[in-house]
Amino acid sequence: MPGPVDTTIRSAKATSAAPAAPPASAVAAPTPPPLIHAKKPGPWFQFLSAKDFEWTVAELPVAHLPDELQDLRLLHLSDFHARARWDPAYDDLIRLVQRHPPDLILFTGDFVEHKFDYRPGFPTVKRLLDQLKTRLGCFAIPGNHDGALCRGPLAQLPVTMVDHRRLLLPVGGATLEIIGLGGITRREIDLPFIQSIGAKPPRSVRIVLSHFPDHLRRVAFLEPDLFLCGHTHGGQVCFPGRFPLLRHDSLPRRLFRGIHYTGGTWLVPNRGLGFSGIVPFRLFCPAEVIEIRLRKM
Repeated sequence: MPGPVDTTIRSAKATSAAPAAPPASAVAAPTPPPLIHAKKPGPWFQFLSAKDFEWTVAELPVAHLPDELQDLRLLHLSDFHARARWDPAYDDLIRLVQRHPPDLILFTGDFVEHKFDYRPGFPTVKRLLDQLKTRLGCFAIPGNHDGALCRGPLAQLPVTMVDHRRLLLPVGGATLEIIGLGGITRREIDLPFIQSIGAKPPRSVRIVLSHFPDHLRRVAFLEPDLFLCGHTHGGQVCFPGRFPLLRHDSLPRRLFRGIHYTGGTWLVPNRGLGFSGIVPFRLFCPAEVIEIRLRKM
C-alpha cells in the first residue's frame, strides 16, 4: 500500500556533506491518490526458489503528464538472483508478459546470485529476458551481485544498460527521461554525472533507476517523477503484516515495501523476483513484479 509523504528523505547535492533543504515545490506537493492492487497474489512462504510471485499494479499520478504518456505501462523488475535452475515463476512471468506486453521494462539490478562467477546464472537470465517483449524496449542497471557480469556478458542480453547514463526516449511528441545511477556498491555513485543533469526536459517524465533505495537522498534535488529501486527484497523475512526483519538499506523499514510519495517523487522499491542464498527463504514477503501505469494528476 502507498505510504504517506516521508519528510525524512532530503535532497543532498553531493558536493556538500550536510543535506540540503528540499525544493520548495517538493514541500508544497500534495499527496495524490494512487490506485494500487494485487493483480496476482503471492505466497506467504517460499523456500529455495521463486515458485510464484505477486503482481502489483500501481496507477500513479504524475504532474504535468503529457497526453502521449497517459496510461503508459512500465514493468518494474528487480533482483532475479538467477542460478542455474529454471524456477517455475519464470514461466508465469513470460506467459503474463507475452499475453499483454508492457510499453517498456525497467530492471534495477542483481541479475545473478553469485557475485564472483556469473556463469551458473547467466543462461537463465538470457533465456528469461529473450522472451520478454515490449513496445519500447528493456532498460537496466546492474546491482551489487553483478560485478562479474559487468565485465562483458551484459552485452549479450537483450537490454539497454543505462548505468551512469541519461537516456531520452521519444514517445510521440513527449519524452521519457531515464537516468541510471548504476554502481556495484553505494560508493560508486557517479556524483559529477548526477550534478551535470539539468532541469527536466519539457513534456517529459523523469525516471531514476537505482539499485539502492537510499540513493534517493543523493538525487532528490533532480526531482524525479519516479525513483525505481531494489536491493532490500522487501526485508525478505517479515512479521505478519509484512514488517521487515532484515535490513539492507538506511531508509526507514516501512519504505522497504509498498509505493510512497515523497517530495514530489514516487518511490517504488521492488521486493524482487529472487532472493539471496544467505537466507534461502521468504516469509510474509512474496516475490514481486510491479506494473506501473502513468496517469494525469
